[in-house]
Amino acid sequence: MRRGVFDSSAIDAVIDTLAALLIAWTLSLHMPLAPSRVANAAAERDSAHAALPTPVRTLPAIEVSRERVLRDARRRAPTASVTDLRADAANRAVESLPELLSAAAGVRIVQYGGLGAFSTVSLRGAAPGQVSLFLDGVPITSAAHGVVDLSDLPLGAVERVEVYRGAAPLALGVPTPGGAVNLVTAAGGEARVLRVAAGSFGTRIARGTYAASPGAWSLLTHAGYEGSRGDYAYRSDNGTPLNPGDDVTLTRVNDRFDAFTALARVGWAPRPAVRASVREEFFRKAQGVPGLGNVPARNPSLAFSRAITVGEIGMGAAPQWPTLTWRGDLGAERSRFRDTGGQLGYGVQDTDTHEHSSGVTLELASPAAWRWVTAGVGAGARRERETAPPLTQGQPTPPESHRGTQSAWLALQAHIAGDRLLLHAGRRWDAQDDHLRTTGAGGLLRVSDAARTLDAPQVGARLLLPRALEVRANWSKTARAPEFVELFGDQAATAGNPQLKPEHSEGWDVGGGWSGAAGEWCGALEWSHHESHPRDLIVFQRYSQSSVRARNVARAELRGEETSARVLWRSLAASGSLSWLSALETDAASLYDGRRLPQRPVRSAYGRLDARAGAWRVAADVQYLSDDFLDPINFRRAPSRTLTGASLSRALGLVRVTLEGKNLGDVRAQDLAGFPLPGRSVFVACETRFGLAENDNTNH
Repeated sequence: MRRGVFDSSAIDAVIDTLAALLIAWTLSLHMPLAPSRVANAAAERDSAHAALPTPVRTLPAIEVSRERVLRDARRRAPTASVTDLRADAANRAVESLPELLSAAAGVRIVQYGGLGAFSTVSLRGAAPGQVSLFLDGVPITSAAHGVVDLSDLPLGAVERVEVYRGAAPLALGVPTPGGAVNLVTAAGGEARVLRVAAGSFGTRIARGTYAASPGAWSLLTHAGYEGSRGDYAYRSDNGTPLNPGDDVTLTRVNDRFDAFTALARVGWAPRPAVRASVREEFFRKAQGVPGLGNVPARNPSLAFSRAITVGEIGMGAAPQWPTLTWRGDLGAERSRFRDTGGQLGYGVQDTDTHEHSSGVTLELASPAAWRWVTAGVGAGARRERETAPPLTQGQPTPPESHRGTQSAWLALQAHIAGDRLLLHAGRRWDAQDDHLRTTGAGGLLRVSDAARTLDAPQVGARLLLPRALEVRANWSKTARAPEFVELFGDQAATAGNPQLKPEHSEGWDVGGGWSGAAGEWCGALEWSHHESHPRDLIVFQRYSQSSVRARNVARAELRGEETSARVLWRSLAASGSLSWLSALETDAASLYDGRRLPQRPVRSAYGRLDARAGAWRVAADVQYLSDDFLDPINFRRAPSRTLTGASLSRALGLVRVTLEGKNLGDVRAQDLAGFPLPGRSVFVACETRFGLAENDNTNH
């Protein structure tokens, strides 16, 4: 047994044994609980899961809602490391999804530019392709897009973001080694919100939301626009990083983008036990593709559009009966890339890529009246199709590629001693059938048909101790097949590698937390240690001057520590996170054996301070990243950086005006070699809300 890795066969036996015991225990509970016992069980569980004590004297309604939100996320993954991030709660004039995610421990964002530029998310050092993204539980990650561009997920329609580091809820989708990020849109209510913002580099934002709940019906509509010229100044090393004498300051060109988003949701709940909803989401973005800072590309362009339709029905007749949830979704994406001058190094390109997906899931959850055991079982099917153009203009278009997936999962929890001890066991099986077609060198058709079964077991435990202490531990195994972009390439930024193999990973974590209050003070502290040992890990490395290419790493070792804290006192709130990560390639036959995996800083930290005084709100934040390597041989080093920001806002009746400065130190940085990030910038926003109290958008 290797250091830091549990014996897989032994843990598989533990899962099977625990599942058998829990099933037998469940079958023995054929008599429903008395109403008094049901009430006592609910009270005990709510007490055990109580979130951070809240200053109800100032904001009682907000804390009740947020406590419920945290319990909902914990219920889906009761033993996992979960972070819940509230959108629009950071007192920012302009907030993007990468900025929101950067505040969480264990999260690393890699950006290819400023607002609207391609960006990816990594959890606990896992590659971006090992992190699954969902919108209200519907996969955004797909066979066609295993690496999702965060800039294609506008934050305006999102109410909160759930970050599952490591073990993720099995019902969400195919488990991936890094974990999952679930974007949750607003459910409805009564609200009318209008917001406009503008600032540096020609940035402009406008969005509006309308929500109403007439009787058993609920309606939510949202529309938004974001755009920017992206013409910020940056320092170019002129392609000679070891010779600073020829460095010059340039202005980013062809970096404009315009993005539109629309969301509509209609819900119907005639009684508490029955609910149904239909949601439609549309997104379109047109942008320039500026290329490397040293070799600007003035004309390439990319247009992307996505439409998702989701229907959901949930039924649960009584506390003694199980809950049944059905969900179906349809999705379509189109990417149109043009580089008729061959400025990005691929030759002349004019491509039009279409992707379609459809899925259905059915999940059965145990009755709410069950006190000692809860269970969930589900099944689903998904089909993903892509019609991809040839990589070289003039070659024949290959036939359609498609992947079909049939899934089943089971999750069981034993609640012992009034839920003081919770034991979790789960397993998911995904049978995938690939039929992949692409055009190779000389226009020859490449055919790849494969069938595989991905097995993802997981176990976990949570123990509640006196003095509001909590201890958690998890173990899981995951597997992921390469997706179409990794295999075939896409959008002139990624070169294809049809020889990629599926990757596998085994990981575990242990940690704990504390929350408490004393007088007007309250606080929370959380810590975790994690380790994972992936095989055939898929990573991206520089392939040409302006592109990257995926490759398999035979073995790697990832381990680290994560700490987060929050303190509240009256109208002051301080929060922060600190992460340490060791990510090494451990393949003795590789040139890179013992080298650090690139784009994974050893240390990262984030801190934030918020204060309120009447109608005024002020906030400041700081983010630190230690030095990093940009290549697998560890030759090119990115220096450490510290970015600071601040904001000031004031309420004027129903209107709130916010002024914000980002990167106040004007640090010239880059996450990826050749792709500069913006320097100092200033933004102002004006927002008005009808139907919501002023305090409904605070983060206390």
